[in-house]
Amino acid sequence: MNVFTQLNKPSDLEDSDIWLPCLVTETVDHFSAWKQPLIVTHRAALDHYQHDLKPLLNQHVHCIGPKTYDQIVDMGFTNVHLHGFYADDIKMNQAPITPCTWLHGDRYRKDFSKFTGVTAIQTYKTSLQESSLDTVTRMITANELEHLWVYSDMVVQALESNKKLDRSKVKLFHTESCKPDNNWKMVKDFYPGQEEKPKAPL
Repeated sequence: MNVFTQLNKPSDLEDSDIWLPCLVTETVDHFSAWKQPLIVTHRAALDHYQHDLKPLLNQHVHCIGPKTYDQIVDMGFTNVHLHGFYADDIKMNQAPITPCTWLHGDRYRKDFSKFTGVTAIQTYKTSLQESSLDTVTRMITANELEHLWVYSDMVVQALESNKKLDRSKVKLFHTESCKPDNNWKMVKDFYPGQEEKPKAPL
């Protein structure tokens, strides 16, 4: 059985797959961005933007990941530039990116606010979805879960903090930001949107 734990429901779930979002995001009060280029590394930064997006739709948006790119374009942004797969792929000193506004949450891989000319606006915060974590834990304990897909190190650390949980029969697929220990049956990294589900035995 495949269990997926990302924030947004996967579009290609099969009948035997289960979606258990183990994180939840919440809007935090923030000021509005003025008209200048944007850096967006996760769509949640725009989903939680409290102000009218219309004045920003023609601004240059620097983003990472083809999935995020498509989502931003679907929101109506007309000038979106895809830099690569990871935040580090946005080379601040390689192109005239600044001045710009970085819309972000409370957890990020690269702190763009350290660069001159970047205005940082936190639009949301992330926390654990305890009910989903409890369900995943129960499934592991009952040997009902074989393949687990995790998208945040916060979720990995929460599961691994339960020292009584036997994870030795679970194959863990994780994003690069996750740092799992060796007590899983197998660990393998993947890029979000490029999940390759294990083939069922014939």
